[in-house]
Amino acid sequence: MMARMAGLRIATLIALGLVAAAATPARTQARFELKSGDRIALVGNTLAERMQVYNHFETLLATRFPELKLTVRNLGWSGDTITLQPRPLNFGTTPTHLHRQKADVLVAFFGLNESFEGEAGVEAFQRDLDAYLRGHLAAKYNGTSAPRIVLVSPLAHERLARLPRVDVDGRNREIARYTEAMRRAASRAGVAFVDLYTPTRRVMESGGPPLTINGIHVNEDGDRLVARLLLESLGLADRLRVAAAGDVKRLDALRETIRDKNEQFFYRFRPVNAEYVVGRRVEPFGSVNFPPEMKQLDDMVAERDRRIWSRSAPLAGLAYPAPELAMPPAGTPGTR
Repeated sequence: MMARMAGLRIATLIALGLVAAAATPARTQARFELKSGDRIALVGNTLAERMQVYNHFETLLATRFPELKLTVRNLGWSGDTITLQPRPLNFGTTPTHLHRQKADVLVAFFGLNESFEGEAGVEAFQRDLDAYLRGHLAAKYNGTSAPRIVLVSPLAHERLARLPRVDVDGRNREIARYTEAMRRAASRAGVAFVDLYTPTRRVMESGGPPLTINGIHVNEDGDRLVARLLLESLGLADRLRVAAAGDVKRLDALRETIRDKNEQFFYRFRPVNAEYVVGRRVEPFGSVNFPPEMKQLDDMVAERDRRIWSRSAPLAGLAYPAPELAMPPAGTPGTR
Protein backbone atom coordinates (compact mmCIF):
# COMPACT_ATOMS: atom_id res chain seq x y z
CA MET A 1 0.00 0.00 0.00
CA MET A 2 2.78 2.46 0.92
CA ALA A 3 4.63 1.64 -2.30
CA ARG A 4 1.53 2.27 -4.38
CA MET A 5 0.86 5.56 -2.58
CA ALA A 6 4.42 6.70 -3.22
CA GLY A 7 4.09 5.79 -6.88
CA LEU A 8 0.77 7.58 -7.21
CA ARG A 9 2.29 10.67 -5.65
CA ILE A 10 4.83 11.04 -8.45
CA ALA A 11 2.28 9.99 -11.05
CA THR A 12 -0.09 12.66 -9.78
CA LEU A 13 2.62 15.31 -9.88
CA ILE A 14 3.17 14.59 -13.55
CA ALA A 15 -0.43 13.98 -14.54
CA LEU A 16 -1.67 17.20 -12.93
CA GLY A 17 1.07 19.24 -14.54
CA LEU A 18 2.80 20.07 -11.25
CA VAL A 19 6.10 19.00 -12.72
CA ALA A 20 5.59 21.49 -15.52
CA ALA A 21 4.58 24.10 -12.97
CA ALA A 22 7.72 23.40 -11.00
CA ALA A 23 9.65 23.99 -14.19
CA THR A 24 8.30 27.52 -14.58
CA PRO A 25 11.66 29.08 -13.60
CA ALA A 26 13.24 26.84 -16.21
CA ARG A 27 11.50 28.48 -19.16
CA THR A 28 14.04 29.28 -21.80
CA GLN A 29 15.06 32.92 -22.27
CA ALA A 30 15.38 32.45 -26.02
CA ARG A 31 12.65 31.06 -28.27
CA PHE A 32 13.57 27.59 -29.41
CA GLU A 33 12.34 25.68 -32.42
CA LEU A 34 13.16 22.54 -34.33
CA LYS A 35 13.28 22.35 -38.11
CA SER A 36 12.84 19.59 -40.64
CA GLY A 37 15.92 17.40 -40.91
CA ASP A 38 17.64 18.91 -37.88
CA ARG A 39 20.71 17.07 -36.69
CA ILE A 40 20.82 17.29 -32.89
CA ALA A 41 23.98 16.65 -30.89
CA LEU A 42 23.96 15.95 -27.15
CA VAL A 43 27.23 16.98 -25.50
CA GLY A 44 28.54 17.33 -21.99
CA ASN A 45 28.82 15.28 -18.86
CA THR A 46 27.41 12.01 -17.51
CA LEU A 47 23.82 13.23 -17.70
CA ALA A 48 24.24 13.57 -21.46
CA GLU A 49 26.07 10.26 -21.92
CA ARG A 50 23.54 8.27 -19.88
CA MET A 51 20.60 9.53 -21.92
CA GLN A 52 21.37 6.68 -24.32
CA VAL A 53 20.74 4.14 -21.55
CA TYR A 54 16.97 4.77 -21.23
CA ASN A 55 16.31 6.98 -24.28
CA HIS A 56 13.11 8.67 -23.08
CA PHE A 57 14.10 12.11 -24.35
CA GLU A 58 14.79 10.95 -27.88
CA THR A 59 11.63 8.85 -27.90
CA LEU A 60 9.56 11.91 -26.93
CA LEU A 61 11.23 13.95 -29.66
CA ALA A 62 10.50 11.24 -32.22
CA THR A 63 6.80 10.95 -31.37
CA ARG A 64 6.27 14.69 -30.92
CA PHE A 65 7.91 15.57 -34.25
CA PRO A 66 7.80 12.51 -36.53
CA GLU A 67 7.32 14.70 -39.58
CA LEU A 68 10.67 16.48 -38.99
CA LYS A 69 12.77 13.30 -39.32
CA LEU A 70 15.21 14.44 -36.66
CA THR A 71 18.63 12.87 -36.25
CA VAL A 72 20.11 12.64 -32.75
CA ARG A 73 23.73 11.83 -31.94
CA ASN A 74 24.98 11.41 -28.39
CA LEU A 75 28.49 12.83 -27.98
CA GLY A 76 28.29 12.98 -24.19
CA TRP A 77 31.33 11.88 -22.22
CA SER A 78 31.27 11.20 -18.50
CA GLY A 79 33.47 13.58 -16.54
CA ASP A 80 33.52 16.33 -19.15
CA THR A 81 33.57 19.94 -18.05
CA ILE A 82 33.51 23.11 -20.12
CA THR A 83 37.33 23.24 -20.20
CA LEU A 84 38.47 19.66 -19.52
CA GLN A 85 37.53 17.05 -22.11
CA PRO A 86 40.35 14.48 -22.34
CA ARG A 87 40.22 12.14 -25.31
CA PRO A 88 42.36 9.34 -26.79
CA LEU A 89 45.29 10.25 -29.01
CA ASN A 90 44.12 11.72 -32.35
CA PHE A 91 40.48 11.21 -31.38
CA GLY A 92 39.56 14.78 -32.23
CA THR A 93 37.92 17.55 -30.22
CA THR A 94 34.19 17.96 -29.69
CA PRO A 95 34.02 20.63 -32.44
CA THR A 96 35.70 18.15 -34.80
CA HIS A 97 32.93 15.63 -34.19
CA LEU A 98 30.22 18.29 -34.36
CA HIS A 99 31.51 19.16 -37.85
CA ARG A 100 31.43 15.47 -38.79
CA GLN A 101 27.84 15.21 -37.59
CA LYS A 102 26.85 18.50 -39.28
CA ALA A 103 25.10 19.54 -36.08
CA ASP A 104 22.23 22.04 -36.37
CA VAL A 105 21.29 21.89 -32.68
CA LEU A 106 23.59 21.55 -29.69
CA VAL A 107 22.13 20.42 -26.34
CA ALA A 108 24.88 20.97 -23.76
CA PHE A 109 24.80 19.44 -20.25
CA PHE A 110 27.31 20.99 -17.85
CA GLY A 111 27.65 22.45 -14.38
CA LEU A 112 27.67 19.43 -12.08
CA ASN A 113 31.36 18.58 -12.22
CA GLU A 114 32.26 22.26 -12.16
CA SER A 115 30.12 22.83 -9.04
CA PHE A 116 32.61 20.92 -6.90
CA GLU A 117 34.87 23.98 -7.18
CA GLY A 118 32.39 25.76 -4.93
CA GLU A 119 31.79 29.49 -4.69
CA ALA A 120 35.42 30.23 -5.46
CA GLY A 121 35.07 28.65 -8.89
CA VAL A 122 31.94 30.45 -10.09
CA GLU A 123 33.68 33.44 -11.64
CA ALA A 124 36.05 31.28 -13.70
CA PHE A 125 33.14 29.02 -14.68
CA GLN A 126 31.18 31.99 -15.99
CA ARG A 127 34.16 33.19 -18.03
CA ASP A 128 34.75 29.73 -19.43
CA LEU A 129 31.07 29.26 -20.22
CA ASP A 130 30.87 32.62 -22.00
CA ALA A 131 33.87 31.64 -24.12
CA TYR A 132 32.40 28.18 -24.76
CA LEU A 133 29.13 29.63 -26.04
CA ARG A 134 30.88 32.28 -28.16
CA GLY A 135 33.06 29.63 -29.75
CA HIS A 136 30.14 27.37 -30.70
CA LEU A 137 27.99 30.28 -31.91
CA ALA A 138 30.82 31.35 -34.20
CA ALA A 139 30.96 27.90 -35.81
CA LYS A 140 28.95 26.53 -38.72
CA TYR A 141 28.95 22.82 -38.09
CA ASN A 142 26.26 22.23 -40.71
CA GLY A 143 28.21 24.30 -43.22
CA THR A 144 25.73 27.18 -43.41
CA SER A 145 24.64 28.53 -40.03
CA ALA A 146 25.49 28.70 -36.34
CA PRO A 147 24.03 25.95 -34.17
CA ARG A 148 20.97 26.59 -32.06
CA ILE A 149 22.13 25.92 -28.51
CA VAL A 150 20.28 24.63 -25.47
CA LEU A 151 22.23 24.93 -22.23
CA VAL A 152 21.04 22.47 -19.56
CA SER A 153 21.76 22.72 -15.84
CA PRO A 154 22.45 19.79 -13.50
CA LEU A 155 19.76 17.99 -11.55
CA ALA A 156 19.41 18.60 -7.85
CA HIS A 157 21.41 16.25 -5.64
CA GLU A 158 19.03 13.66 -4.25
CA ARG A 159 19.08 12.61 -0.59
CA LEU A 160 19.40 8.81 -0.27
CA ALA A 161 19.21 7.00 3.05
CA ARG A 162 22.02 4.62 2.10
CA LEU A 163 24.39 7.60 1.62
CA PRO A 164 23.94 9.44 4.92
CA ARG A 165 27.37 11.09 4.92
CA VAL A 166 26.79 13.12 1.78
CA ASP A 167 26.26 16.81 2.53
CA VAL A 168 23.21 17.04 0.28
CA ASP A 169 22.23 20.53 1.45
CA GLY A 170 25.73 21.80 0.80
CA ARG A 171 25.85 20.16 -2.62
CA ASN A 172 22.51 21.67 -3.59
CA ARG A 173 23.67 25.13 -2.52
CA GLU A 174 26.58 24.80 -4.94
CA ILE A 175 24.47 23.32 -7.75
CA ALA A 176 21.98 26.16 -7.34
CA ARG A 177 24.84 28.66 -7.53
CA TYR A 178 26.18 27.15 -10.75
CA THR A 179 22.68 26.82 -12.23
CA GLU A 180 22.20 30.57 -11.81
CA ALA A 181 25.58 31.20 -13.40
CA MET A 182 24.45 29.11 -16.39
CA ARG A 183 21.16 31.01 -16.58
CA ARG A 184 23.05 34.32 -16.73
CA ALA A 185 25.47 33.03 -19.37
CA ALA A 186 22.61 31.76 -21.54
CA SER A 187 20.90 35.14 -21.27
CA ARG A 188 24.07 36.99 -22.26
CA ALA A 189 24.57 34.71 -25.26
CA GLY A 190 20.90 34.67 -26.26
CA VAL A 191 20.64 30.89 -26.19
CA ALA A 192 17.99 28.60 -24.70
CA PHE A 193 18.39 27.52 -21.11
CA VAL A 194 16.80 24.67 -19.15
CA ASP A 195 16.97 24.70 -15.35
CA LEU A 196 16.64 21.07 -14.25
CA TYR A 197 17.80 21.84 -10.73
CA THR A 198 14.70 23.69 -9.52
CA PRO A 199 11.97 21.25 -10.64
CA THR A 200 13.93 18.10 -9.81
CA ARG A 201 14.62 19.35 -6.30
CA ARG A 202 10.92 19.99 -5.76
CA VAL A 203 10.00 16.51 -6.99
CA MET A 204 12.75 14.90 -4.92
CA GLU A 205 11.51 16.69 -1.80
CA SER A 206 7.94 15.52 -2.41
CA GLY A 207 8.72 12.26 -0.63
CA GLY A 208 8.44 9.91 -3.61
CA PRO A 209 10.76 7.07 -4.60
CA PRO A 210 14.32 7.76 -5.83
CA LEU A 211 14.99 9.32 -9.20
CA THR A 212 18.72 8.54 -9.17
CA ILE A 213 20.99 5.57 -8.61
CA ASN A 214 23.45 7.44 -6.41
CA GLY A 215 22.08 10.93 -5.77
CA ILE A 216 23.21 12.46 -9.06
CA HIS A 217 22.81 9.95 -11.93
CA VAL A 218 19.23 9.24 -13.01
CA ASN A 219 17.52 5.88 -12.91
CA GLU A 220 14.84 5.12 -15.51
CA ASP A 221 12.14 7.07 -13.69
CA GLY A 222 14.48 10.02 -13.41
CA ASP A 223 15.32 9.78 -17.09
CA ARG A 224 11.63 9.84 -17.99
CA LEU A 225 11.10 12.88 -15.78
CA VAL A 226 14.10 14.71 -17.24
CA ALA A 227 12.87 13.99 -20.78
CA ARG A 228 9.52 15.58 -20.06
CA LEU A 229 11.09 18.55 -18.25
CA LEU A 230 13.34 19.24 -21.24
CA LEU A 231 10.41 19.34 -23.65
CA GLU A 232 8.24 21.34 -21.25
CA SER A 233 10.95 23.90 -20.61
CA LEU A 234 11.62 24.38 -24.32
CA GLY A 235 7.93 24.74 -25.11
CA LEU A 236 7.91 21.54 -27.18
CA ALA A 237 5.51 19.40 -25.13
CA ASP A 238 2.25 20.71 -26.56
CA ARG A 239 0.03 18.18 -28.36
CA LEU A 240 1.52 15.26 -26.46
CA ARG A 241 -1.08 12.84 -25.14
CA VAL A 242 -0.93 9.73 -22.98
CA ALA A 243 -0.61 6.51 -24.97
CA ALA A 244 -3.28 3.88 -24.55
CA ALA A 245 -2.23 0.53 -23.11
CA GLY A 246 -2.09 -1.05 -26.57
CA ASP A 247 0.31 1.63 -27.81
CA VAL A 248 2.79 1.34 -24.95
CA LYS A 249 4.28 -1.79 -26.51
CA ARG A 250 4.78 0.12 -29.76
CA LEU A 251 6.43 2.93 -27.83
CA ASP A 252 8.68 0.33 -26.22
CA ALA A 253 9.58 -1.02 -29.67
CA LEU A 254 10.42 2.48 -30.89
CA ARG A 255 12.53 3.16 -27.80
CA GLU A 256 14.38 -0.13 -28.33
CA THR A 257 15.14 0.89 -31.93
CA ILE A 258 16.49 4.20 -30.62
CA ARG A 259 18.58 2.38 -28.02
CA ASP A 260 20.01 0.09 -30.72
CA LYS A 261 20.79 3.05 -32.97
CA ASN A 262 22.59 4.79 -30.13
CA GLU A 263 24.55 1.64 -29.32
CA GLN A 264 25.74 1.29 -32.92
CA PHE A 265 26.70 4.97 -32.99
CA PHE A 266 28.59 4.56 -29.72
CA TYR A 267 30.68 1.83 -31.35
CA ARG A 268 31.35 4.21 -34.22
CA PHE A 269 32.04 7.30 -32.12
CA ARG A 270 34.03 5.63 -29.34
CA PRO A 271 35.57 2.41 -30.66
CA VAL A 272 37.10 0.21 -27.98
CA ASN A 273 40.22 -0.25 -30.11
CA ALA A 274 40.72 3.49 -30.74
CA GLU A 275 44.48 2.96 -30.66
CA TYR A 276 44.12 1.05 -33.95
CA VAL A 277 41.38 3.25 -35.42
CA VAL A 278 42.92 6.69 -34.81
CA GLY A 279 45.92 6.23 -32.51
CA ARG A 280 49.49 5.04 -32.69
CA ARG A 281 48.69 1.68 -34.31
CA VAL A 282 46.77 2.98 -37.30
CA GLU A 283 49.69 1.92 -39.48
CA PRO A 284 50.10 -0.45 -41.13
CA PHE A 285 46.81 -2.31 -40.65
CA GLY A 286 44.32 0.06 -39.05
CA SER A 287 44.36 2.43 -41.99
CA VAL A 288 43.39 -0.47 -44.25
CA ASN A 289 40.89 -2.38 -42.13
CA PHE A 290 38.98 0.22 -40.19
CA PRO A 291 37.78 2.81 -42.73
CA PRO A 292 35.45 0.31 -44.43
CA GLU A 293 34.30 -0.98 -41.04
CA MET A 294 33.51 2.56 -39.89
CA LYS A 295 31.56 3.06 -43.13
CA GLN A 296 29.56 -0.06 -42.33
CA LEU A 297 28.70 1.33 -38.90
CA ASP A 298 27.69 4.66 -40.47
CA ASP A 299 25.34 2.78 -42.79
CA MET A 300 23.90 0.76 -39.92
CA VAL A 301 23.20 3.89 -37.89
CA ALA A 302 21.59 5.63 -40.88
CA GLU A 303 19.39 2.60 -41.51
CA ARG A 304 18.21 2.71 -37.92
CA ASP A 305 17.45 6.42 -38.27
CA ARG A 306 15.11 5.57 -41.12
CA ARG A 307 13.51 2.83 -39.01
CA ILE A 308 12.94 5.33 -36.19
CA TRP A 309 11.23 7.76 -38.55
CA SER A 310 8.91 5.11 -39.95
CA ARG A 311 8.02 3.71 -36.52
CA SER A 312 7.41 7.10 -34.93
CA ALA A 313 4.93 8.32 -37.58
CA PRO A 314 2.03 6.07 -36.39
CA LEU A 315 2.78 7.12 -32.80
CA ALA A 316 2.63 10.88 -33.44
CA GLY A 317 1.91 12.81 -30.27
CA LEU A 318 1.99 9.81 -27.95
CA ALA A 319 3.88 9.78 -24.66
CA TYR A 320 4.30 7.18 -21.96
CA PRO A 321 1.66 7.29 -19.20
CA ALA A 322 2.69 8.98 -15.97
CA PRO A 323 4.68 6.27 -14.19
CA GLU A 324 3.35 4.62 -11.08
CA LEU A 325 6.71 4.39 -9.38
CA ALA A 326 6.89 1.62 -6.83
CA MET A 327 9.11 1.96 -3.79
CA PRO A 328 11.82 -0.74 -3.80
CA PRO A 329 11.86 -3.19 -0.87
CA ALA A 330 13.51 -1.98 2.32
CA GLY A 331 17.26 -2.40 2.17
CA THR A 332 17.42 -2.27 -1.62
CA PRO A 333 20.23 0.01 -2.90
CA GLY A 334 18.71 3.35 -3.70
CA THR A 335 15.97 3.14 -1.06
CA ARG A 336 15.38 6.39 0.76
